[in-house]
Amino acid sequence: MADSNQPVSSKQVRDVVTLGRKCSKTAYPNPSREGCPNLSTLRAMAYRDRRLSLTDLPLSHVVSCSPCFQQYLRLRRTLVLVRGLQVTAASLVVLGVLFAAVRVFQDRAGRRVAPTISQKHAGQSPQTAVQQPPPIAPLAISVNLASFSPTRGEDARHAGNRIHLPPKLLRVRFLLPVGMETGEYTLRLEDSTGAVFADTRAIGRSSDGITSLEMDFDLGAASRRRFTLMIQPPGLSWRKFPVVVE
Repeated sequence: MADSNQPVSSKQVRDVVTLGRKCSKTAYPNPSREGCPNLSTLRAMAYRDRRLSLTDLPLSHVVSCSPCFQQYLRLRRTLVLVRGLQVTAASLVVLGVLFAAVRVFQDRAGRRVAPTISQKHAGQSPQTAVQQPPPIAPLAISVNLASFSPTRGEDARHAGNRIHLPPKLLRVRFLLPVGMETGEYTLRLEDSTGAVFADTRAIGRSSDGITSLEMDFDLGAASRRRFTLMIQPPGLSWRKFPVVVE
């Protein structure tokens, strides 16, 4: 015989509850449903309606009537399921609100940062861009090379003439010597050491019997230097002209 003073374990308590539930579900049939409470009373009992006091609950009948007890258990399971769905739905709503708030915050932060990034990549602020001076247009000048036409077989280098150009950004229109025809010309500017300062091609065009062509020179850093302008007509040899930048 077990000692009556021995403490009851939690397992024993669970076993007693399980046995009680099993007996209540099957041991008390009541096919005529005598004395059974109505469904609303059972639902209030299952839902723990606070408006009902302990004396209002049909506890003694439910535990001694298997049909009522089984209906009570079904109502309890339904309550647990509904509350679980309500908790899940509320959690999803909270997560949706938090997600929307984060997206709004990120969008606003992105709009605040975007102009700064654009200005950083541009390397300047809008105020700096407005304050920058406009680009300097080349100074247009015209140089008549007719006086450099060789006389008696002499090369232009021995004629004593020189082309004088200012140390600036220039757009020079050369009026070519007599005998030079239209077409594509090669122009080259070399310093006294033979280093090429400029090398380009230009189209010679005729107007009033004079062939001319244009070329841009940036001579801003070439002050007080001597150069040789070399012009090669289409299919012919080079013609050379002395140049002084001062």
